[in-house]
Amino acid sequence: MTKLTLYFVRHGETQYNIEKRMQGFCDSPLTDKGIQQAKAVGAGLASIDFKAVYASESQRVLDTAKFALGERELSVSTDARLKEMNFGVLESLLEEEIISEHGNILERIFSMSDIDFRVPKGESFTDLLTRTKAAVEEIIAKHKDTGGNILLFSHGVTIGYFIMSVAKLETFPHHDNCCVSVVSYENGKFTVEHTADPSFRDKGREMLQF
Repeated sequence: MTKLTLYFVRHGETQYNIEKRMQGFCDSPLTDKGIQQAKAVGAGLASIDFKAVYASESQRVLDTAKFALGERELSVSTDARLKEMNFGVLESLLEEEIISEHGNILERIFSMSDIDFRVPKGESFTDLLTRTKAAVEEIIAKHKDTGGNILLFSHGVTIGYFIMSVAKLETFPHHDNCCVSVVSYENGKFTVEHTADPSFRDKGREMLQF
């Protein structure tokens, strides 16, 4: 099989990010800073030839892809399996509201002591990884003969847990907005080359002089 290199990009800053609301399946618009981050990471990735682009169906991710790609003639294929973890009844709540209504549920989720735990109407980490891996494996199968670079726009927890699983990390890798993780795939093996790397975004910011 020809080597494939997958570039995972987290979306730009959103209004809910600023307000510190739980944002999974629910959505909020990119801030002005988030738009600049998207343009910056696009500039930082401009020298790389991408064979295809995939994105979560969430609007914040689609907008990030639009601003990052700019004038590049690349179509975006959406895949619901690349969406953020579904936080169920916690969606759009502030941290203090979550604590008031649900106690230490955030600690229970993110300690990962039980990756099968799910909040009401939400997903577990096991659920999340199952669908993320299925999407990635389908993308790999689709491009196995051509190889090259594939660009994927997604979300912090979705990307982070996939990287954690592939790299067998003991701690969760936090992805700042528009950071990039790079994973290559060859001969049935994943190799993580960059984890939550801000350098593409930061290089692009300098190029655009934000």
